Amino acid sequence: MSTGLRVIAFTVRWLPGRRVHDIVPTIDGRSLLDLIDRFELDAGMHPAGGAYGGLIPAFYRYGPLDEHFLGKENPGLGGVSKFV
Repeated sequence: MSTGLRVIAFTVRWLPGRRVHDIVPTIDGRSLLDLIDRFELDAGMHPAGGAYGGLIPAFYRYGPLDEHFLGKENPGLGGVSKFV
């Protein structure tokens, strides 16, 4: 494994079938979803590959995304009620 500088970025994708955007972390230009898929497939895990997606801010209250991705606790995390 490289000990060099790692670059973490975020890709915003449009999901036309759901009519929303999602956010996917990337590490050194590679999607975290692809990295997880490769790890699970190489480890022989079942099911593996294609099981994960990005975060959809329109569906959940994540609070500040920088805090969410840094693992800081957010007591307001949860689904958004459609009845509010």
